[in-house]
Amino acid sequence: MRLVTPPAVVLAPFDQFMTLQGLEQPSPSPLTQEEVLEDAQLAAAVLKHFFSNKVAPTSLPAVALQVINAVAEPNVSLAALSRLISHDPAMSAGVLKVANSPAYAGADEIGTLRDAVTRLGLTEVSRVAGTLAARALFEPKLNPEFAAFDSKWNEIFAESVVAARAATWLAMHVRNVNGDQVFLAALLHDLGRSVAVRSLASLGGIDQNDPRVDRVIEQVHVEIGAEVHELWSLPRFTTLVALRHHDLQLAAGEFREIHVVRLCSSLVQLRREPWRWAMVRAEVDESCAALGIDAYVLRSLDTQLRSEFEVVASLFQERPRRRAAV
Repeated sequence: MRLVTPPAVVLAPFDQFMTLQGLEQPSPSPLTQEEVLEDAQLAAAVLKHFFSNKVAPTSLPAVALQVINAVAEPNVSLAALSRLISHDPAMSAGVLKVANSPAYAGADEIGTLRDAVTRLGLTEVSRVAGTLAARALFEPKLNPEFAAFDSKWNEIFAESVVAARAATWLAMHVRNVNGDQVFLAALLHDLGRSVAVRSLASLGGIDQNDPRVDRVIEQVHVEIGAEVHELWSLPRFTTLVALRHHDLQLAAGEFREIHVVRLCSSLVQLRREPWRWAMVRAEVDESCAALGIDAYVLRSLDTQLRSEFEVVASLFQERPRRRAAV
């Protein structure tokens, strides 16, 4: 009798990545009908509040919007960007702080914006300034009701910065992707999450650690984010990514920047929201196919993400000042 060897099972990139990392599919914890209804009602309330209380561009830091639009320009000059930054003392201090952070620091501590710009160079100044400008958009002026969600805003912002830095790394490993665009797009793709938290905080009656928070934000953040990008006149390519980064069946050749941002964002979100496993799996597999990425590149990307979390923490932590020479 002739034995027939069964064909080897070929795992999809995400499943193979999980195997390489020694990770297992999280056990499903289906919601009850009552929880599904509560989530839907809360999501509807958040959307109603947002559309009734849209945050006007005039209430945002003007320099922050100007810097983001300047960074989006392919031919922005270092001098022009530096002038914009110098108009905002807080942003100037932020650039100086980053230039002196462990990630960039040289032998001597620097004390002027001009020296900070010289140390960082145009590419890094653009990314640092864009990051600081985005932070101003992510974080509302804290009043008592908003302060209760301070940790959630910090979490959303940090994850967006990590995704942006990792997207820049991934852009260097795939063809036909604009690294500067994916950085800014990844930085702003989840802005809708931050604005959704404003509405949640304003509604009251819910704590930032309530499991409903992440589930409801997931339901509404794309609709809110697309509206906010339009309302605040953010760059068109960032608006497109914010609107479509969870869409499946994207045309591979037309949306390569979206696929790069989505891969980084999906792996970041999977760390915090394992209940999104099925959706993340579909998004990752589609984007891997579109970009020609296999599980080994995914594993390298995941390693890069872990490294970026450490870098982002170092960029925004306080650094003791050196004692002045006598």
